[in-house]
Amino acid sequence: MNIGFIGVGSVIETAYLPAIRRLARRDVVCYGFDPAPRYRSEFITFLPSLGQLLAQQLDLVFITTSSLQHLPMLKSVLQQSALPVVVEKPVAATLEQLEELAQLLSDPATAGRVLALDHWMVRTDAAQFIPRLEEIDRIEGFLLEPSGFNPAGEPIALNFATGEADTRILRHPDGVIVDIGTHVLAMMRETLMLAGADESLSLELLLAKDRLGNNIAPGDVTTAEGQALLRGELGGIPCVLQLNKYAGPAGGQKGINIVLKDGRTISADRRGSEEKIIINDEIVLDASGPLYDRCLGEVIFGAATLFARSPQAVADFTRRRIQEVGALLTLQQQLRGAH
Repeated sequence: MNIGFIGVGSVIETAYLPAIRRLARRDVVCYGFDPAPRYRSEFITFLPSLGQLLAQQLDLVFITTSSLQHLPMLKSVLQQSALPVVVEKPVAATLEQLEELAQLLSDPATAGRVLALDHWMVRTDAAQFIPRLEEIDRIEGFLLEPSGFNPAGEPIALNFATGEADTRILRHPDGVIVDIGTHVLAMMRETLMLAGADESLSLELLLAKDRLGNNIAPGDVTTAEGQALLRGELGGIPCVLQLNKYAGPAGGQKGINIVLKDGRTISADRRGSEEKIIINDEIVLDASGPLYDRCLGEVIFGAATLFARSPQAVADFTRRRIQEVGALLTLQQQLRGAH
């Protein structure tokens, strides 16, 4: 299988290539194009232009650029080739881009070629333990990332793959609402869909604070949100999302709680690569393992790619990811003002 990466940065180094190696896919040949490459690898043959990348005998393309470049690159690929395309989250970065993307995907043939990928969308093991959708009281999603401190005692992010201090000061739009809210929403919705929920989605923002715990001021389009609390309904089920990129040394909880009306709670909690499905403190399933391995294994490196198995499923996944990003971007607009 020949793969083309458009945008070769940290997600390739820390997630994609390690997953391909662990999956023992020695038949995978990787090509890459990046106008400003930050990472070089002996496993990727770099090409100097997008046209030269697409001229290779590729089986599919991954778009792994910065989020603002996802749509422009996708349009270029669709114009220049008939290849299937996987777009890393978020599938687009602005409401205007989402509107243009939705129009682009209104053609069913095109929609079946574009997969909006969020690697949390395969975290659906808890669904098999839901008796019936009607028995769910609420669903709680949480992503509480561990963090460290700088010499001034202020919280700083840690690299999700290495655990080392991330010295970058994140800026809007790379705050928690869209950056990690997409993960939690994808997991929650795909789990509920398997239990029979519809695609309805409504969210409101209860609070948003920056890295230092200060409120985000209206009109501030620079400061990233460090934490946020969201509330709404998914498929008619009440939901809460707790997002925090600076949860301190005790952070690391990533998953969902499905609270049933009979008082039981079905939990899926991932810490590092360990994930357990728990019902009232009893482990009922071990779902541990590197998440990118599972995601790529299921959608790309199985007996056939999802594109070949079910173009309709590709279109359905992408539609839901577009809905989620749209809802989260709308909350950002409401928080900061139109921008």
